Amino acid sequence: MVVAIDGPAGTGKSTVAHRVAEDLGLVYLNSGSFYRALTLALLEEGVNLDDSANVVSFAKKQHLDYVNARLILNGKDVDDLLHQDKVDANVSKVSAVVELRHFVNERMREIVKSLSIICEGRDMTTVVFPKAEYKFYLDASIDVQAQRRFDQGVSDLTLEQIKEAILERDRMDRNKAEGSLKQAEDAVYVDTSNLTIDEVCAIIENKIKQKGFAMEQKEVVQNGVNGSDDIHTQLEASINKMEPVENGSNVQGTVVQVTDDLVFVDVNCKSEGKIPVSEFAGELPSVGDVITVYLVNQFGKYGPEVSKIKADERRLWDEFKVAFEKKEPVDGTISSVTKGGYMVNLGGGISAFLPISQADSQKVEKEEKLVGLKGKFYVERLYSNGKRNVVVNRRKYLEEQMNVNREKFFNEIKIGDTVKGVVKSFTSFGAFIDLGGFDGLLHINDMSWGHVTRPKDFVKKGQEIELKVIRLDQEGKRINLSLKHFSEDPWMHFEEKYHVNDIVKGKVTKLTDFGAFIELEEGIEGLAHISEFSWTKKINKPSDMVKEGDEVECMVLGYDIQAGRVSIGLKQVTANPWDTISEKYPVGTKVNGKVVKITNSGAFVQLEEGIDAFLAGEDLSWTKKVKHPGSEIKVDQMLDVVVIECDVENHRIRVGVKQLTDNPWIAFAEENKVGSTLEGEVTSITEFGIFVKAPCGIEGLVNKVNLCEDRETPYEEAVKKYNVGDKVNVYVVSVDVEREKVAFSVREYKKAQARAEISQYMSSSNDDDGAYTIGDSFKNQTEEK
Repeated sequence: MVVAIDGPAGTGKSTVAHRVAEDLGLVYLNSGSFYRALTLALLEEGVNLDDSANVVSFAKKQHLDYVNARLILNGKDVDDLLHQDKVDANVSKVSAVVELRHFVNERMREIVKSLSIICEGRDMTTVVFPKAEYKFYLDASIDVQAQRRFDQGVSDLTLEQIKEAILERDRMDRNKAEGSLKQAEDAVYVDTSNLTIDEVCAIIENKIKQKGFAMEQKEVVQNGVNGSDDIHTQLEASINKMEPVENGSNVQGTVVQVTDDLVFVDVNCKSEGKIPVSEFAGELPSVGDVITVYLVNQFGKYGPEVSKIKADERRLWDEFKVAFEKKEPVDGTISSVTKGGYMVNLGGGISAFLPISQADSQKVEKEEKLVGLKGKFYVERLYSNGKRNVVVNRRKYLEEQMNVNREKFFNEIKIGDTVKGVVKSFTSFGAFIDLGGFDGLLHINDMSWGHVTRPKDFVKKGQEIELKVIRLDQEGKRINLSLKHFSEDPWMHFEEKYHVNDIVKGKVTKLTDFGAFIELEEGIEGLAHISEFSWTKKINKPSDMVKEGDEVECMVLGYDIQAGRVSIGLKQVTANPWDTISEKYPVGTKVNGKVVKITNSGAFVQLEEGIDAFLAGEDLSWTKKVKHPGSEIKVDQMLDVVVIECDVENHRIRVGVKQLTDNPWIAFAEENKVGSTLEGEVTSITEFGIFVKAPCGIEGLVNKVNLCEDRETPYEEAVKKYNVGDKVNVYVVSVDVEREKVAFSVREYKKAQARAEISQYMSSSNDDDGAYTIGDSFKNQTEEK
């Protein structure tokens, strides 16, 4: 016999099929599991689902079996992996491949050839089993479908996302080329939106029984041709022949004897049943007690075979069915860790699987921690096909209790109330407090009026503490708690104790790149900016001056009570040396200092601790052109200098070395007027001319245009006559004492010489003897030298 059920997701097909299978003793077959298993295998292998040929080729190599209502893929039970979001998102695409559907349908038909089954899917009545004896089409509103899938707790999607996914999947299923979602003409339509599972099952079972009873009646009449009894007579006779008890059922029995090993029970058979005392978990019954037992076999070899454990199991199973239908929690104990979750002992020999994702209201870090825990669980899946299978959910129960407790908290607690909680976990910004299944936040700033570096210094994990409620956000479900509000805010009395310019003591609590936080008292913490550390030193890091835990003196510079801020200084408790610096180092003061730093433009000379003066490169020598100060002085060298500028306002002092001696430029300018000549030494040759040093050490430039008398001769040719160290006569073109520059000219020197010779010649021509010659002119020049 085949009972086929069609319909979209969320209409109760699977749950109803399970129940009817149990009630009528049918094998439950979930067709969707076949497609889901193949989808799972395709995704794990990385097959492109858009390539139909590859999808079909790969799928045909997979071996699908159906054992105890669970899908076996290539020898592995994958039934618990078939409702992942990634499978939900892709199964319609896979099941839409026509050739693949033919393969799956054929495999299902092979599996059920010798079975009486009940199966559910989206094309069971139209394609897979079109000749099924019983056909049903279950339907429900989209809102009901989505809510049912959401309540299963197997998806990470929101309710709206699940609703959209179902609509999209139904759209795809209705437009498939083959196996599309539609109602068979001879299928019974059942809208499950407002029906319970019991009501839907009753409708289906009644339909099956009505048709089955008619067939049975016809068979009895045909078999009764030789007698006069009708069906009612035959049924009555059959009932009269029944035994008083029935194998495989729970029966009431009376305890007739209790020994050390066995309990003897009268179950209305020819002899008593015997039950080992080990099957009684609590106290042993007394003679005369009526107990429920399970009749295994009333005609056992040694009398009726009965079991207390199996009776309890069956009773509990019935209770679980009720709990499952009514969505009521059951009691259980987490007994062990298993692959993907835990095993839960529900009593009566019944164990359930608890997925690790449904084991707690938060992520489980250590699996072993939950073993042995007793609690309540919701029954998520419940079916029996030779072996009882139960899947439970603890997270849903915890979350429900958490929501109930939180709602009660918000309704009863007000800001300022004192509550108790247990420290649950820590973060960098505080601690989470368990208030009864839901959390409140104890922020690090609310642990103390003073400075808090580590939350663990104030509370311990697992500690029960009292806290003040300081903020309630019912919409955002946020609760802020405080320890410090048990005492008064110290800022309320700040102005009574502290005033601007007060010198106070404090403790360094924290260092940052920009300064140090200093606690004046618990709850009063100020900032000393790095610029307020020293009058004279340049502080790169606060740790160069102070360390956490140091006791220091400081001055109150300003405060803002509303903002809870106070500005303090460290340098203000010492005298500012710049206030008297001009008296100590007036211009002209000679000082011996240490070179502490050299730059491209000069050097810094330490006059005293924290007071550095700048020595420019141009102030090293009157006559020498210093390209880099490092060529003349070294770091740590002691140097005599003279103060040439003292700028108190800008905290700047300039010193010089050359100013220790007289300025040679003044004397040079007096001795070498413009137009005079001198003999100097070539010190360097450049592209723009040659430098010539006068006997007093002053250097001047002979510009390349003033090197050669003949303007037609290129500078490159003219300069070849000169070498560094050569003596050369030059003409003084200009002298700038202030800028320390002098310009020489070889060309003008030669012109001056020529003019002198002509002048002398003309002067000699007027002498009486008239015997002056050019040789005499050179002789006179020699004598002048």
